[in-house]
Amino acid sequence: MIFDFCGRQWSPLFEGSSGSRARRSLSFEKRIPHGKALERLLMILLVLLTVFGAEGAFAGEDAKNLTKSCTFSVSPSSGKRHTSWKNFTDGAYTTWWESDAGDPAFVEIKSAEPVYGLYLCFHSIPEGYVIQTREPGGEWIDLETGNPVFAHAFFEIPGAAELRVLSTQVGTPQLMGLNELFVFGSGMIPAWVQRWKPTEEKADILFAMCHPDDELIFLGGAIPTYDVEKGKRVVVSYLTYADKVRRSEALNGLWTMGVRNYPDFGPFEDGYSTKLETAYRKVDEAHGEEKVLEWAVELLRKYQPEVVVTHDLNGEYGHGQHKMTADALTKAWEVSGNPDFLSETAGKYGAWQPKKMYVHLFGPKEDRTQLNWDIPLEAFEGKTGIELAVEAYKMHRTQMSLTIEVGGVRKALSVKGTGKIFSNVSFGLYGTTVGPDVLHTDFLENIE
Repeated sequence: MIFDFCGRQWSPLFEGSSGSRARRSLSFEKRIPHGKALERLLMILLVLLTVFGAEGAFAGEDAKNLTKSCTFSVSPSSGKRHTSWKNFTDGAYTTWWESDAGDPAFVEIKSAEPVYGLYLCFHSIPEGYVIQTREPGGEWIDLETGNPVFAHAFFEIPGAAELRVLSTQVGTPQLMGLNELFVFGSGMIPAWVQRWKPTEEKADILFAMCHPDDELIFLGGAIPTYDVEKGKRVVVSYLTYADKVRRSEALNGLWTMGVRNYPDFGPFEDGYSTKLETAYRKVDEAHGEEKVLEWAVELLRKYQPEVVVTHDLNGEYGHGQHKMTADALTKAWEVSGNPDFLSETAGKYGAWQPKKMYVHLFGPKEDRTQLNWDIPLEAFEGKTGIELAVEAYKMHRTQMSLTIEVGGVRKALSVKGTGKIFSNVSFGLYGTTVGPDVLHTDFLENIE
């Protein structure tokens, strides 16, 4: 079964392996170790399963969720709404606890049963933090250093009774905020617990979108098809994560589709407009276009994608930030290969021009690449890419009631409905260094 990151059940989903690349994670969930002997046994089984495959191996009990039986103490909190640790144990990611910006931030956990797993879903991620343990009344000992990039993070714990999450951020503010926190005992870690890998260093395809959920509505089944089924190196990027709840929704949706490499979140704030010029001014009154172009060029150089796919130049239904994302990416495609342009990032990552760039709904229909997201995917036991996108969209809880105006009529946003009006299977080849497409059925046509 698949769950949102608060542990609520949603719908069945086979968490499978494409079998085409060694990097793809196995379909079973990793058991938390009970000791060295079990750890060695698990390592042997992991090797055997990697070679032979065995869906459903490690049949056993799920790890017990100890969260409700734990005792928590937290550093001082500011404000009125986000002062209680109960906000990160209530099963609702729209509520959170946040520390006072002026004090060292920590969360202490005491459990009557040994703890083998800790899952943190951050609202505010400290610039640095550690997971610590101690014997009752003893000194705190560092177990693991947290990655300040990951908003959702899982840690294996060696059977501890007391834990602490401590900010190691230097200077002020000493800030930490949690949407949700889960404590697990021994057993199988549930499939909804996210264990992210770093973002791909080198991408076959970069899907460069504006907001969380745009990658579902306007790309349809592209991400599970290319990332999981075809086993390609995929980077999903967003101009803005909009807000911290939507950042979590983005992670929940991607995880549902089998994505295991962390996405790239841009630095910009969300803001609606209908005009491209207004969208740039909202970034910076005088230098908005320069700042967004700099971001786009760095994105291409950092991940060096063979192919880039982005929004409609007209912003699909006219969203100014969609227009801005497409405008910046198409301009970046032209200049990112020039080492003299923004030489600082060229020196850091190297100059790089992707071989191909696709823009949603670009050009005459007869010249566009038309994708098929209704093909059953072996990696998901026959589910199609579009079905997976629909399931992932259910994780975007705050967007469920939103509508857009199309032809003077308000219509609900949805993967199938909106994706049909603004076809999520139709993309134009904006630029290429490897020649024109002939088949028009694959983003990676002509790419070795």
